[in-house]
Amino acid sequence: MTSKPASVTRRPQPASTLPVVKTPCQIHPTAIIADKARISGSYTVEIGENVVIHPYAELRAEACRIVIGRNTSISERAVVGLSGETETSNEDRAIVLGEGVNVETGAVVEAHSIDDGTTVDVKARVGRGAAVGKYCKIGPVEEVMAGEEIEDFTVVHSNGQRRVDTTLKEHAEMRDAKMAGQEKTVELMRRLIPNAASKWL
Repeated sequence: MTSKPASVTRRPQPASTLPVVKTPCQIHPTAIIADKARISGSYTVEIGENVVIHPYAELRAEACRIVIGRNTSISERAVVGLSGETETSNEDRAIVLGEGVNVETGAVVEAHSIDDGTTVDVKARVGRGAAVGKYCKIGPVEEVMAGEEIEDFTVVHSNGQRRVDTTLKEHAEMRDAKMAGQEKTVELMRRLIPNAASKWL
């Protein structure tokens, strides 16, 4: 004769009582943040006018604030910010992206600042505390080392070589055209990417 196994009463697991903490965000009404973008951390993220944050882009405000200027675009799988706390973490420190900045697909920006009109190209990396000037171009897969300062109009290319973009440096009308083109590109992206900015408000 076989005995029936004792019935096991499964008690429902209590739901987690820990509150979900949202990253504090200040988002301009014209900014577009894709539903599958990711924003994390306890420091403030300020997203300016006409900014576009693409799907799978990440903003990591885990060690300091992030400030993103108008008409800037953060592409898919790009990462802006720092992960984890550091000894210098405080609200006085920030990662600042200026106006008309492009952070292309897969790029990583941990810099103190990226100034107006600069492009960080595909899978490029700008290290912690670096400062990149205006109208620079960090070429695909190139790296700016931590703490490095890159002067205005610098092009980083071909395994770390540097040159000056004299066309942009010497012609204000070319700089104006570049920024106007950036504004039109961002406007197009704003139409194509559904906005989910309300998730972070």
